[in-house]
Amino acid sequence: MDGELVIDTAATALKSHVVDHLDEIATFCGVDIFLLGPKFTLTTDGVNGNGDAGRDQRWRVAIYGDMESAEHAKTRVLIFIDRLVSSIQRIQLWDITDNFNSSDV
Repeated sequence: MDGELVIDTAATALKSHVVDHLDEIATFCGVDIFLLGPKFTLTTDGVNGNGDAGRDQRWRVAIYGDMESAEHAKTRVLIFIDRLVSSIQRIQLWDITDNFNSSDV
């Protein structure tokens, strides 16, 4: 998942609603959930396909628990990520439609 979904850049911390929701999922499902930052990757030429030198920008989620509980938690986390992504897309769509005037056509 993209960092902009989980990081509050103004506070230089994780967004509190993300942490709270992951904590609720962990408690409800009886698992441990860890939000892992971007990892460094080794490439043969020092640069990956994006031109970044060994840094994958995606954040990862690690879920530990018994198999059924972990699968349940994984489903809930994926639904939460989907909601985060769709809310960002709605905001971007709103900005586009707000800036569009019929006189521009």
